[in-house]
Amino acid sequence: MASTAAAATNDIAKETQEYLHAAGLNIIVLLEHARKFEGTDEKNSGFSGQAFTKVVHDIVTAVDQEVTRFIIACKPPALDAEIRALCPKINAGLFQLVQHFGRIPKIAGRTYLVEVRRAVCKTLVAMVLLINTFLEHKVELSSAILADMPYMSSTGVFWEHCKELKQIPVDNRAAVLTIWQSVVSGLVKDAAEELNESLAESENQTTKDGDGDGEESDSMDDFSPDIPKDRIEEARTMYKLILSAKQVCEKVGLRCIRDCETFDEEHVVWLDRLLDLGRPVQDSVDELVAALSADDDEWKQAVRLEAAKLTEAMSNLVTLAITFVDDSHLSWFEQCRKRLDVSKHMYHVVR
Repeated sequence: MASTAAAATNDIAKETQEYLHAAGLNIIVLLEHARKFEGTDEKNSGFSGQAFTKVVHDIVTAVDQEVTRFIIACKPPALDAEIRALCPKINAGLFQLVQHFGRIPKIAGRTYLVEVRRAVCKTLVAMVLLINTFLEHKVELSSAILADMPYMSSTGVFWEHCKELKQIPVDNRAAVLTIWQSVVSGLVKDAAEELNESLAESENQTTKDGDGDGEESDSMDDFSPDIPKDRIEEARTMYKLILSAKQVCEKVGLRCIRDCETFDEEHVVWLDRLLDLGRPVQDSVDELVAALSADDDEWKQAVRLEAAKLTEAMSNLVTLAITFVDDSHLSWFEQCRKRLDVSKHMYHVVR
């Protein structure tokens, strides 16, 4: 890749490289605008996520075709006239993309805006990196941008992010649900399964130690279960708490987020807040599992502290979920909140 890029750079006329550099700077301007955009304040804009997705798909398809022609033109022998003709077309397409993005109202949902912004910005950065492949003097990307996207270093990334743009969520519910299933509910489920496996291994090893006759092989002497024997009972209790977190996250994902059929501003904000309060549950589960492996003189206190944090985080999430949950599931959430209130007192949590 490096030798090809060098050859292509040397083959492109200086005037054309300057033209390319200017095109890259124009994309940087679009990028800075997109990164700062947080939605319009319009309440009755008539914005449609489905219509926006279709427009983006059409724009990206057109830009994709022009970029393919652009890369062919940049390869030796470089076609300077073709390069200079294609740059304005690519920039115009990217301008249209950012222009349409800039019409999304805040009431479409914070999570939706974040996900669309991320996809738009990644594509713009990828195009700048592609242009830099053919330049001796690169278009500079700010450290803040590079920190957000440290892995974007190859030209092939451009098509990946064009594909991502074509798959942006259609609305805030879809955006929240995707993140919930992967980052919140999915990770809590993984943590529960890992702790269950560790418990099984530790309990199995304890049984073997009790039944042994002292003639085990040397290899078994080196075996160290994840959970020490004196912590297994506490780990079982914490596993039950994490299973409760798993169930709460699954219920919120299904009955609050997936089943939400009202898209007024209050419900859109509610979905964003559910995601905000779901993340601390996932974080607390991770910290609780880690606490079971803390130092001997600290683990009990660490476990109690993290259990209290998890209980509080679950309680906050369930309390918010009750706001708009369907009546057919309301009793489950209310009973869950009562159980969590009891647990909070058990861990001496001050509300």
